Amino acid sequence: MDYFKKVNDTYGHYTGDQVLVHVVKACQSVLPQGALFARYGGEEFVLALKGYTLSEGETLADQIRRHVETQPLLINEETISITLSLGVAQAEKQENETLDELLNKADIALYAAKQHGRNQVRIYKEIKEILKRT
Repeated sequence: MDYFKKVNDTYGHYTGDQVLVHVVKACQSVLPQGALFARYGGEEFVLALKGYTLSEGETLADQIRRHVETQPLLINEETISITLSLGVAQAEKQENETLDELLNKADIALYAAKQHGRNQVRIYKEIKEILKRT
């Protein structure tokens, strides 16, 4: 979630908790059945999908991002707009990568989304290609 700390600092932790619940419900309303969706850190969530291509994962991530963006939280006569920055990575079977390595790739893509203006989806594979050229 973008600027979650600012929400906590501005409105308090109770409202921050309500924002978390709100975002989870908004995400769950878009997620396909069987998706693993869990809180990973203070403002971070992880979504694991089986049988999705990288392109399909990117499309779903952008659908989630757009849905959350259009669902502000109304609480105590306040409207709190929420945006998401998302990183997408795909497990590579031939590399025998670990879960930690896959999560690190997604995290690199997430931080690229945040560094490039937030409220967007970034793909690890594309970032990897850019890094190779520099």
